[in-house]
Amino acid sequence: MDAVEIAVRWRDSPQFSALLDRIYAQRWDARWQVWGGIHTEPEDPGEHRWLTRYGELRARMCEELPEPIEVRLGERTYPVEPLVEVEVTDRRTAELLSRYRRRLAAAGEAPDGSAG
Repeated sequence: MDAVEIAVRWRDSPQFSALLDRIYAQRWDARWQVWGGIHTEPEDPGEHRWLTRYGELRARMCEELPEPIEVRLGERTYPVEPLVEVEVTDRRTAELLSRYRRRLAAAGEAPDGSAG
């Protein structure tokens, strides 16, 4: 994983912008292929990608947050977007899942890990 990807409601944009300022975010400038030099606010034109002192952050701006499912990791539970929703909205995820499914099919396995 090369970045944290989140969904942010447009109405929460002011709070998100304040967070970006607090974590010293630099926005990706696709024109010049560099970080920084443009406004960090999500309302400004450009990709919703920022480099922070914690790593890369990507946001999908939306009117309403997707309905989450809960994923448990150890003792903690996290609300996450269902994979099927991510696959529909993120080309890279769709490509990765497609390769994974082809490999499973070639190995004669079902997606849940059982033999086909």
